[in-house]
Amino acid sequence: MAGLDWFIVGIYLLAAVAVGVYFTRKAARSTADYFVAGRSLPWFIAGTSILATTFSSDTPLAVARISRESGIHGHWFWLSAAIGQTATIFFFARLWRRTGIMTDIEFVVTRYKPSKVTSALRMFKVLFDGVLINCTVMASVTLAMAKILKVLLELPETPLFSVPLFGQVTWTAVLLLVLAGVAILYSALSGLYGVVYTDLIQFALAMIGSIGLAVIVYIDASKGEGMLERLSSAPGFKGNFLNFFPDLSFSSLMTFTFFVYVFVTWWYRAPGNGYYVQRLLATRSEKDSFLAFLWFNVCQYIIRPWPWILVGLLSLSYLPDLGDPEHSFPAMINRFLPTGLKGIMVASLLAAFMSTIDTHLNWGTSYLVNDLYQPFIRPGRSPRHYVVVSRIGMLAFTAAALIVTTKLTSVLGAYKYIGVMYGGVGTVMIARWYWWRVNAYSEIAAIVASLLVGNLAQVLLASTPGRDLYAVRVVVTISVVTPVWVLVTLLTTRKRPDGHTISFYSKMKIPGAGWRKVRDFAGIQARPGEFTENLLAWLTSLVFLYSLTLGIGKLLFHEWTAGAACLCLAIVSGRVLSRLMGKMRFV
Repeated sequence: MAGLDWFIVGIYLLAAVAVGVYFTRKAARSTADYFVAGRSLPWFIAGTSILATTFSSDTPLAVARISRESGIHGHWFWLSAAIGQTATIFFFARLWRRTGIMTDIEFVVTRYKPSKVTSALRMFKVLFDGVLINCTVMASVTLAMAKILKVLLELPETPLFSVPLFGQVTWTAVLLLVLAGVAILYSALSGLYGVVYTDLIQFALAMIGSIGLAVIVYIDASKGEGMLERLSSAPGFKGNFLNFFPDLSFSSLMTFTFFVYVFVTWWYRAPGNGYYVQRLLATRSEKDSFLAFLWFNVCQYIIRPWPWILVGLLSLSYLPDLGDPEHSFPAMINRFLPTGLKGIMVASLLAAFMSTIDTHLNWGTSYLVNDLYQPFIRPGRSPRHYVVVSRIGMLAFTAAALIVTTKLTSVLGAYKYIGVMYGGVGTVMIARWYWWRVNAYSEIAAIVASLLVGNLAQVLLASTPGRDLYAVRVVVTISVVTPVWVLVTLLTTRKRPDGHTISFYSKMKIPGAGWRKVRDFAGIQARPGEFTENLLAWLTSLVFLYSLTLGIGKLLFHEWTAGAACLCLAIVSGRVLSRLMGKMRFV
């Protein structure tokens, strides 16, 4: 890294702190300001903030690794998430904003009748979502950032000293602590305001750096015999690496995994959770929440992924003997980016790390304060008191995440562990919105069963080299967990809706057959065809998204006819989608 590169990195760090200082007074007014930005975000800022948070330091590393090990079709691990996340746009985004709550965990006290069981569920979810899952994600991005720093800065790995629970502390660990400290500083000062507005800077840096790297690598690989020839002659390249779909003509673990991705694993993403919901709750209106998630999906699955996929694939040619495949992306940065652009890329990766850390600190702390401390430990205190507690809570989360980091060895492995855990509860998370009989016992049964079965499957079905049993673990977990919570639901729900359920529906007016009995009791008329309109818009959006994504990929790898056909399909489906969205209503 040259002096100019370090100057660019320094400017970013100063800008992040400046944003935090600027919003400090505004964020301190109340927990609504601190955790949901006073519900003031326009759709573009909310959607871009979600996008910036999902681009963490671990994201390009995991994408590049998948490209090197499985080719394009291996990306269905995360491309399949688009099925669920486009469902969020049409079935859930407006409903989340309509609730007027502070966190997605708070939804349980809105949805279910107040009771000791509901309170227990709320506290349990704070530990499950807010601590277990949140710390695992923060640990994975910290591990990824450590790998990036190790490759880019070539810091010595000689231990400086040892700390109980954390282990050996190196220069890489020291630098990570500095970066995390900056993230804690501005996010603790400014709450969600600082998080979302620093995300705008991060997204701009990320796009400039990632696209710049991909263009430079693509041009260099196209010299001489051509990019396709160079790629096909790479030692680790296989003939099916450029296929968008795996070979489905025969039964294999790869075929089974693909079908699990397409038909199963996206379920838990559909209703939305965590920081996705936090941004939706922070928007100005239902329409802003809808457009925010639409914008996020367009960028997430059409604009952003191909630079990383391309760099990962071409790294097979330039770095054939690389030991750790998750080192390929930073190694390609080192090899190709000139001074200045390298500084932008490094700053974007540092920003990606910090934007994810700050989001998870703010979001996780919102659970601790809004769903545990305020209702159960110290109710009735002043808004400023809860803001102070929130700032202290961020330090505790940081320490917990650093401890978990010492136990992780693989970024992709952490993603898949979370996928198994959430996969088990995905069906009940959808059903609680569209079936009136789902109750607090249903969710508790799903979470407990998922923890037991998911972790047991992790032990008994551990993946071996060449055999990734992630899809098997997901199917086993869901196949056991779903009957458990359905049976518990039928055993614990009265056949007639109670007053709380009717009151909830009167406010939310959720379409679909699952609320027909409640509508009959409440005497509320549903808007005809609303559920069907949402379903058609969802399916059309999938055609638009995947045809455009596939078309871009086909053109990048010189399949001109197929690429043009996909783009034509995208244009047609896009026009249909535009008309369907024009019919939608917002409260």
